[in-house]
This record gives sequence, structure tokens and C-alpha cells, in this order.
Amino acid sequence: MSGQARRPAARRMFTWDARAGDRGWSGVTDDRNTAMRHVHQVLRGSGPGGRGTIRRVALDPLGRVRYVRLNVVAEAWLDEATGAVVWRDA
Repeated sequence: MSGQARRPAARRMFTWDARAGDRGWSGVTDDRNTAMRHVHQVLRGSGPGGRGTIRRVALDPLGRVRYVRLNVVAEAWLDEATGAVVWRDA
């Protein structure tokens, strides 16, 4: 044992948001699939022009009450011709 305390592994966290017209929905989860399910459900019920984004985030290292955006991991939109939700990994 080296005598150094091990830091716990950082939890993976994701924010999700979906927009359609002048309405929007968002949330935070530690599971990418859960974020995708939320965006999918919102877009299916939102009507034309819906778009959604899932981002990997971390807690602010300076202790401020906010998330630091790390990167976009997926984007989705509602295909107006078919009504299907289309996903693109970023």
C-alpha cells in the first residue's frame, strides 16, 4: 500500500434536452440509455421540428452549482416525412 488515498471514480453523467417550437424539456441522468429514452419519448410526442441533444457533463470542479459540458454524445430529430426519431452519434 502506497499510503495515498484512492479517489473514487468520477460518475458518468449526461444532460439531455429536447426542443420543439417554443417548448423545451431537459434532464440529468447517469445513464446514456435513459437520456436517449427521454429524448425519444419527447420527440415522438412533440410534433414537427423536434430536435434533441445528449451531452456528457461533469460537476463544476470549483464547487459552483452547475454542470460543465464535456462533449455532445448524440443528437436526434424527428423526421417529418416518416415520423421516426433519427439518431446520430456525435
